[in-house]
Amino acid sequence: MASAIQSYATSKTETIEVDGLERSYLVYTPSGFNKSQSHSVLMVLHGLNGTSEGYAELCNAQAISDMHNALVVFPQAVEEQSSEIKSALTTMKKFGILPAEMDIKYPWGAGARISAETMTEMAGTMSSLLPALMPTVMEKGYGELNETVDDVKFINLIYENLQTSYNANDSFFVAGASMGGAMAYKYAYAESSKAMKICILNGFVGAGVDTVGKAINIPALIFHSKADAVVKYEGGMFNGPILPTVNTVAAQNGCGAAEKKAVANVKDDGNTVEEYDFACDEAKKVVYFESDNAAHTDFLNAQTNDVDFFVEMSKFFYNKNVTGCEDYLAELHFSVYPNPVENELYSSEDGSCVVKDLTGRTILSGEVKDGKVNLSSLSSGIYLFTLENEEGAGTVRIVKK
Repeated sequence: MASAIQSYATSKTETIEVDGLERSYLVYTPSGFNKSQSHSVLMVLHGLNGTSEGYAELCNAQAISDMHNALVVFPQAVEEQSSEIKSALTTMKKFGILPAEMDIKYPWGAGARISAETMTEMAGTMSSLLPALMPTVMEKGYGELNETVDDVKFINLIYENLQTSYNANDSFFVAGASMGGAMAYKYAYAESSKAMKICILNGFVGAGVDTVGKAINIPALIFHSKADAVVKYEGGMFNGPILPTVNTVAAQNGCGAAEKKAVANVKDDGNTVEEYDFACDEAKKVVYFESDNAAHTDFLNAQTNDVDFFVEMSKFFYNKNVTGCEDYLAELHFSVYPNPVENELYSSEDGSCVVKDLTGRTILSGEVKDGKVNLSSLSSGIYLFTLENEEGAGTVRIVKK
C-alpha cells in the first residue's frame, strides 16, 4: 500500500514497500488534475548520486506535466545495499585506487557490473588488498552495484499504483540519464516491462543485463557524446562502447542501416551533432543523436547544443511536432542569461521577441531593449524564446523559475 509522506501544490511523494525496502517516488500531476480522466505517464530515472527532487527541478516537471496532461514521475534509487561493496569503495578511495571525488550514491539495480579482472588492473600494486576487501566479489569474478535490488519490480509497482490511484493509461514512457539510462535499458529488456517507448540520455547497457536473444521491441530515442568523460564513448568502467551498443539495440529491433545526417550547427559552441535514423518499423523505431564534443550533462543545457533534448523527447514520446525546432535553423545567433530566469532576461542582441510554450502557443511578445526584457509575468515553466532583428531570427529554450 502506497502512502503520501509529503505534498506540494501539484506534486506528492509516495512510498511503497518492495522486498522489505521502503521505496519512494515523486509524482507530478497536471494543474487541475481530475482522476476521472486518464493520463499518460512519463517516468524519469535519475543518474548516479541523483535524487528524485533534484531531477524534478532540473526537468521543470510541472511544466512538462501541464504540457502533456501527463503524470510525471521520479522514482528514487536506494543506497548501495552490499556492505562489502560500500566498505571496499571507501577503502579504495582512501588508498587512491579510485578517485577521492568519486562517489557511489543511489545506484540503480541496473546491471552496472565491473569484472574482478578490471578491478585488479585498476588497483595495480595495491591489488593484493582486493581479496580481503571484497572476498565475495573476487570469488564471483565481478562486482555489481545494488545487485540484490529489484528495480524492475519497483518500476512496475509504481506504474500499477498510478493506474489505481491516478487513473494512468497505457501510454507509459520511461526516460533515464546516465545510470538512470542504464536502468531504463534494463527495464526495457525485462519480460515484465510495460513501457511503450524509452529515451536514453548518456546511458549504457550494464554487463549484468541479459540481452542474449532478446530485444527491447519498443521505440528508443538515444543521446550520447564522443566526449563524455563519465559514460565513456569507447567504453569505460561499467559500459561497453556506445555506438556498437546502439547498433545492437537497433539490430535486435529488426532495424536496417541508419540514415545519418548532420544536425544544423547553429550555435558557436565547438559542438556538432549527427542524427542516426535507423530503418525500422515505426513500432520499433530507433533514433540516435551523437555529439562530438558535449560534456556528460550538456544535452540538458539547450544553450550549448544544436539539439534540444527536452523538445526531441516530447516529440518522440507524444508524436507532436513541438513548435520551435525549426527555428534553430534561423540565421541570428544570440545568447541569454540567466537561464533559468526569475525576472529579467539579458540578451546579447536587441530586437522583437516572442515567448511560446512548447506546444507553439504564444504567451508573451515584446521588445528586448538595452539587452534586457522583463519576463516576471511568466508562470514557471519551459518556453521557447524567439528574437528577431535586422540580422535575422533565432530561438533558444529558457526556463522560468
